[in-house]
Amino acid sequence: MALGMTYDDYWYGDVFKARAFLEADIERQKRTNETAWLFGVYVYNALNATVGNLFLDKNDEPNRYPSEPISFDEKKQEEKKLKEQEAEKNRLVAYLNAVALNRRNNS
Repeated sequence: MALGMTYDDYWYGDVFKARAFLEADIERQKRTNETAWLFGVYVYNALNATVGNLFLDKNDEPNRYPSEPISFDEKKQEEKKLKEQEAEKNRLVAYLNAVALNRRNNS
């Protein structure tokens, strides 16, 4: 009954149905545990971004709370990494263009 089966299904139903309910319950427990763990990660990040910043030295960079949810999708993580690399490349190109323009104007 703890698995979500009715009394009749458990005692008079198909044996394999009980096994399916047990496996579904195990998966539900895993999902609940992973959700609780993820919640803990978010709480840790929040505390680190607030209380953790109280103890930083003046020259240390402050801890920041993540700007977007934690993703476990590898494709999304790869796309995010490519976007960050592209943005870094664009910043570098802009910097080098500014340096070259500055040298041209000072010559």
